[in-house]
Amino acid sequence: MRLFRAITMGIMCSLLVGCNGTLRPVSSNELLPGYFKVSSGAPAFYLFQGSAVQWNQQYAVSAAHIPLLKNVVYRCSTGCDLVFIRHDAEGPVPDWRAPIPDEELKTVGLSPLLITVKGAGTNKALRVNLDRSGDNTAYGLNDAPVVIGMSGGPVYAADGAVIGMTIGIFLPHSPLPPSLQSSRSLSVYVPYDIIQREWRLFSERQAEAQRKYRGKTEEERT
Repeated sequence: MRLFRAITMGIMCSLLVGCNGTLRPVSSNELLPGYFKVSSGAPAFYLFQGSAVQWNQQYAVSAAHIPLLKNVVYRCSTGCDLVFIRHDAEGPVPDWRAPIPDEELKTVGLSPLLITVKGAGTNKALRVNLDRSGDNTAYGLNDAPVVIGMSGGPVYAADGAVIGMTIGIFLPHSPLPPSLQSSRSLSVYVPYDIIQREWRLFSERQAEAQRKYRGKTEEERT
């Protein structure tokens, strides 16, 4: 039953993400600090593929909607589409910063053909709510294309810093405001400030757990 639900969720996510523009393969010598591929674990090893980006030396972030994602240690406190996974950095950890309205950016991630692709666009000043139950997150928007598999991948600014993590295509339920009507496609991402907020909460929980563990150890010694 668990496997059936995971497969169903994966199919639904695939339909939701789709593709909203032209993407290009990433060249072998292009620098993509922090980016790597992820896949599902037991009981459906490698059935679902996605993307992730390194947050610091020990942890990375990815999309919560990727079914059965391995090594998840924390899920977003507000139900947003974000998880932290345990993953040691395999190279330089990228610089992270807040996004700037109208700055140029690129989306990077895994394609259905299992090759890394990228899309170019600009960041939008407007934040959006996805009208999902239990999730009031103000997600970021850009007009760079994405495709199935890019969920969890980095959104790079022109200076190489990571400003967020892709989660999919924006499918509005009402007419777009004038500031977005000229965009042929729109993609949704978790911005840096949301990830930083969740990291603080995760760190606080880790610190509290360590304090309780030390307290128990001291009691055993006395």
